[in-house]
Parts: sequence; structure tokens; C-alpha cells
Amino acid sequence: MRRLKIAVCLIFVVSCAIFAGYTVKSKMLEDHTPPVITCKEDSVTLSVQTDQQEQKEALLKGVKAKDNRDGNLTSSIRIASMSHFIAPGKRTITYVVFDKANQVGTLERTVQYSDYTSPKIHLTAPLRYSMTEVAKTKLTENMTAEDCLDGDLTSQIRTSLTDSVYNMAAGNYGVTVQVSNSAGDVCAIPMELTITDSSDRQEQAKQYPLLSEYIVYTTVGNAIDPMAYIKGLERNGTEYTYENDGQLLEGTMEGIGVASAVDYSQAGVYTIEYSYTAEGAPTAVTKLYVVVQN
Repeated sequence: MRRLKIAVCLIFVVSCAIFAGYTVKSKMLEDHTPPVITCKEDSVTLSVQTDQQEQKEALLKGVKAKDNRDGNLTSSIRIASMSHFIAPGKRTITYVVFDKANQVGTLERTVQYSDYTSPKIHLTAPLRYSMTEVAKTKLTENMTAEDCLDGDLTSQIRTSLTDSVYNMAAGNYGVTVQVSNSAGDVCAIPMELTITDSSDRQEQAKQYPLLSEYIVYTTVGNAIDPMAYIKGLERNGTEYTYENDGQLLEGTMEGIGVASAVDYSQAGVYTIEYSYTAEGAPTAVTKLYVVVQN
């Protein structure tokens, strides 16, 4: 019996030694070193006009990966993510590669778009509605949005009232119109929503300056010609243009006053007010929003 116990103990000790040896060997053979991604250039410059395939090739050009055991892994490099903009037209790109042991190597560098422009919102009619219209009107109905990276963003335009009280009564209400692209760049324009009382005789007599656009864009130092946007007059929802109703509107262009609050030396959103006073009628004012960009 004693010999049997000794034999069992020896078998147990040998088994433990073998298991310990196997464990140590496995640990020694494990790959704890991740692959390394390298690139000579810390940044890459692209045009927003570059198509997706060419862009991918440009982003991967010159980027290499090497692993201490698997060797050259350049063909396995993938683009993991593109950050939101960290500066105008500049974002961070992250590359990733895995070796056979599932160790991961990463590399970050910057991408600069040479011809990037922020998204733009366009408006073809004033934000002016009667009390009966505004309840059934979508404020974005006459708006479109475009972006050089994402294309048409019209469906993503959002509006929010900035005034704390909105009771559907005639008057002016602050509203912000905005849209953002996939890089996190936001175009936000504070505007004014005008609600009129169409049953009011004074309102019925007003003739509003009619514009070709109601949001325009320019850059610091470049002034626009306000008169270039005057298209005619509008009364009670009916539009009269100088192109089609010239005789009817003869002499009215000179009667339109222009008051500009635009500071072309500094980026921001400004207004130009066009006012017209028809005979026997109160003054009607239309606003043009000027976005001055850097």
C-alpha cells in the first residue's frame, strides 16, 4: 500500500511538472508584441473633389505595417476612423492592423482638405407667413442645404425657436436654422420668423421687397452688392418682378431703402434690411441674411 501511495505521489508531481513546463513554454511562445504602422508623412492633403476610391488610395499611400513574427502586414492595413474636424478643413485619421495573434497596431495622422468649404443653407422665400399659414407650414419648405463632403443635406436641416414665448400671434420670433455634416461642421443661422395677420388692412396694403435669395455667403473682406438681390415686390402673397412686370413696378426700385449691418471685416451672420413704403401704406421690411466666413 505504501508503494502505491508513493507511486501516486510521484505521478502527481511529474504531472504538475509537465503542466508547469507546458504553461511556461506556452507563455514564452505567446506573441505580446503588436505590429507597427509607419508613414514618413505626418499629414496628407486631399481635395474634396477626389472620388472615394482615389481618396482611399491616397490615404493609404506610403503607409506600411510590419510585425516581429508575421512580417509585412501592409496589405492588411485598414482605415479605422476619421474624426470630426480639429481645425477648419482638418481632421484626424486612424489606421489599424492586426497580426495573427490578434495584437493590434494603430497610427494617427492628419488629413487636410485643400478646398473645403462649410455646409451652406439656401432660402428662396422669406420666413414670413400669415397666422393661418404658419400652423400648417414646415419652416424648411423653401430651404435647401449642400455640403462639399456629403452632398445634399436638405433633409437634415433643423429649425428651433429661440424666443421663449411663441403664441401664434402676429409678430416677429427668433429662430435658428442649422445643418451639420459628417465631419461635425455646423452651419447655424439665427433668423427671424415673421407672422402676419392677413385680415389686417394695414398688412394688406404692405408691399414687401422681393429678393432672389434670402441667405447669401461671402468671405471676410469681400462685400456684396445688396441691390443685386432685389427682384421685385410682393403684396398679399402675389409676386411682381422687374423682369415680368416692369411697367407696373416702374420707379419702385429707387424707393427701396437698404440698411446694412454687415461687418465684412469679421466672420459672423449679419442682416441687410430692405424697406419700401407704398403710397398710403405702412413700410414693409424684408431681411437678407449675410454669412461672412473666414
